[in-house]
Amino acid sequence: MTKIIYMVFTKALFMGALVFIFGSCQNNMKDVSALTIKSDSAQMSGVDVELTRSLKGFVTVKMKAKTVKQMGVKDNTFEFPDGIEMFMYDTLGNVTSRMSADYSIYYDKEGIWEAKNNVDVSNDKGDRLNTEYLVWSRSKATIETNQFVKITSADGVIYGDGLISDQNFNNWEVINGRGVFDIENE
Repeated sequence: MTKIIYMVFTKALFMGALVFIFGSCQNNMKDVSALTIKSDSAQMSGVDVELTRSLKGFVTVKMKAKTVKQMGVKDNTFEFPDGIEMFMYDTLGNVTSRMSADYSIYYDKEGIWEAKNNVDVSNDKGDRLNTEYLVWSRSKATIETNQFVKITSADGVIYGDGLISDQNFNNWEVINGRGVFDIENE
């Protein structure tokens, strides 16, 4: 008889524990959303992405990236954690400039691209810019940085503490420029 009472008591205790555990579980959707959706988590992502921008039927920019993550839905912020490669084209389809970086982020609302780490820009004249940080403003059609730059051209090497240029890197100005370069005497 003691054995039966012990089994009934054990079953009642087990059932009571289950009722207590499962009865206390409730899902508040706000709490679940707060746990599962982080503000800095990607909303959309892609692998081996190639984007093309055209104007009046002509390709103006082509961008390639290994990965892209849409970070902000409201402001359309896109992160390229594995780097990007961009090509600018003229109306004849010729590449006028090229840019690559190990990391980039694009703020669609502002029309701003930030490129970081091993930024390399070159133009069709053979000029080459190396820096660790660069901002391309699509609306102003400029590229600029306030960090160390190295520009290699046919005339020599120029170093500086920043740069302002048109987006095709054809008309550029170095801030606090210094270096060794050839100057023609007339």
